[in-house]
Amino acid sequence: MKMSAKWMSKVHARAPMTWQEEEVKELLEVLHMNYAVHVTFQVGTRLMVPDFFLPKLDLVIECWRSDSRRGVALGWAERNALYVNLKFRRLKAVHPKMRCLGLAEFPQVDLESLRQVVGDVMPDADFMAYSMEEFESAMKSLLGV
Repeated sequence: MKMSAKWMSKVHARAPMTWQEEEVKELLEVLHMNYAVHVTFQVGTRLMVPDFFLPKLDLVIECWRSDSRRGVALGWAERNALYVNLKFRRLKAVHPKMRCLGLAEFPQVDLESLRQVVGDVMPDADFMAYSMEEFESAMKSLLGV
């Protein structure tokens, strides 16, 4: 896959994919999307490595999941969402046209609580999904399918 040097300084090819990332990858392939995994973006003196980059859509995707019980999962969901939002904010500061999608799956947590806790700290996410079904729907919407 060929990508513009403006977007990519190097690819973290050795970084293993989580099984959730494998699921996302499979869906992107079913949708015939051009994507890169674990691409590094230079942001000031730092490197940001989102899980996926879709150059055609100027879209980065970050995904995280926990099967922990509700209380533990909500705490972790909020902390990770804060970090992901910071990553989105920094990427957008350097690449203003970039769009950001978060996929947060926490099966032990009711969706209303998860949406509230994660959504409250994700103002820089253009799209949020809380299940693979919502993710698929968001991707189809972005593609106009």
